[in-house]
Amino acid sequence: MPENELWQLYRAAYEQYQCEILKGEKNYSRFVNDFFAYHLPTSCTREKQMRLHVMHVFSIKELLEERRDLVNFFFSKGSFDEEDYHQMEHLFNTGSSIESERESLANFSEKQISLITDFVNTTKLFRQDVSENDMANLFKCKLHAPLQANVNRHVALFFGALRQYGLLPFSWQMIIEENRLISSSANNQHFVPVISDAGCHRQRMSNSQRKSLP
Repeated sequence: MPENELWQLYRAAYEQYQCEILKGEKNYSRFVNDFFAYHLPTSCTREKQMRLHVMHVFSIKELLEERRDLVNFFFSKGSFDEEDYHQMEHLFNTGSSIESERESLANFSEKQISLITDFVNTTKLFRQDVSENDMANLFKCKLHAPLQANVNRHVALFFGALRQYGLLPFSWQMIIEENRLISSSANNQHFVPVISDAGCHRQRMSNSQRKSLP
């Protein structure tokens, strides 16, 4: 077992997250379970090494399951080095949060923003057509005025699908509410998308036939 095994596991989790979550190839729970199942077996023969390996893998599993804020922040970055690893591990071990002026709703590449903007305008998701800058500011929580939904339910399904594929944090609804990003189709008042279990099921059926974001 390498001396820096925990760092290697963090790095492996980052690379798998970049491939499977940011590209929409798996939902988040499947990503976590597959990572855990793949890395738990060990070729170590000494009991002390086996125990340490199991402790490392379970530590990563807890990180992925319980600290989505850290995972989304660090694993969505364009690179992940040992300095990021040490900072992430420290925040995880101490139960601390990332200090930032404003929490982002998501981190998308320019190409992803372009594809999302095309989809949003083609489906008339909002009352007015939006620019790529509008969509980038929406996900960065930097809108000067909320985007008005064309049909509230369709907007809820849209955000629900992004959440399903692990592209939005667990607290996405709270972030939308706190930053007043969306307004209702009915009266242009503050609106928080809510999606039912039945709606999620229908959206999953629909999304299975669509291409994932690259």
